[in-house]
Amino acid sequence: MTLLEHPAPARTMGPLTRVAVLVEDAGTARDRLSSTLQQHGFQVHSFSDGFAAVEAVDRLQPDLVTVDTTLAGIDGFEVVRRIRSFHAGSIVIMSDMTEETAAVEAFRSGADDYVLRPWRPFELRARLDAILRRTLGAAEVLPPTESDWLVVDGLRLHPASRRAELAGRRIDLTRSEFDLLLALVRNPDVVLEKSWIVLLLRRQNGGNGDHVNAHDLHAVEVHVMNLRRKLGGTARRCRWIETVRGIGYRFAPAKL
Repeated sequence: MTLLEHPAPARTMGPLTRVAVLVEDAGTARDRLSSTLQQHGFQVHSFSDGFAAVEAVDRLQPDLVTVDTTLAGIDGFEVVRRIRSFHAGSIVIMSDMTEETAAVEAFRSGADDYVLRPWRPFELRARLDAILRRTLGAAEVLPPTESDWLVVDGLRLHPASRRAELAGRRIDLTRSEFDLLLALVRNPDVVLEKSWIVLLLRRQNGGNGDHVNAHDLHAVEVHVMNLRRKLGGTARRCRWIETVRGIGYRFAPAKL
C-alpha cells in the first residue's frame, strides 16, 4: 500500500502559501525533513512511493519537491525525470550516495540541487531561505513589460519573473540553468570561468564557501549540456554557448 501521510487534494491555498512534496523512503528521515520544511512555512505532503508522488506534484504544483534516491518501485532519479517533464518548480535530491556519478545523474535528471546525508541544518535552511526568497519575489512581480526583457536575437530573458523564451517559445529551465544563462547573457563575449560559475550558482542557492572541487566543475558541465539542448543545439555545441577550452564558457550568439 502506498504510504500517504498527508492527503493531497488539488491545491486551493492562497498564492503565497508555500507547498512542498516530500518523497522519502525512511520514516525517521521523512519526519525530520518534514519538520524542517514546516518550520520554514511549507505545507508538507509526504510520500514513500514515487508513482504517487509524481501524481501529487501534477495536482498540487508545489514550490518545492525533495526526493530520496532510494525508493520502492522507481528510483529517485526517475521520479525527478518524470516530474521535470511537466513541472518547473524547485527539485532537490536528498541522498546517501557519495559517488560523483550519482550527483551527475541527479543534475541530468533535472534536479536543481543534490544534498548528501547527513545534511547540515544551517546549510539546508540557508538553501530553503534562498528558495523562499526567489519564490516570493516571483509571486510579487507585475506582468513583464517589453522593456523588462533582455533580448538577443530571438532569445529573451526576464530576470524578475525568471522566464525564458526562444523564437517566441517558452523554455523551461531549472533554477541553476536560468542563473547560468542569465550570467552569460549579461556578460557577452566575456569568458566565464567554470570555478566562477560554481561560486555563482552556490551563492544563488544560498550556500557559501570558496572551495571548488572536481564534482562542482562537472556539475557546471552538465548544466551547460542541458542548456545547449534546450536552446536547440547538442550537448557539445549550440549557437549560443561557446566552450573556451580549459577555461570556461562564453555567450556568442553570432557563432554557429
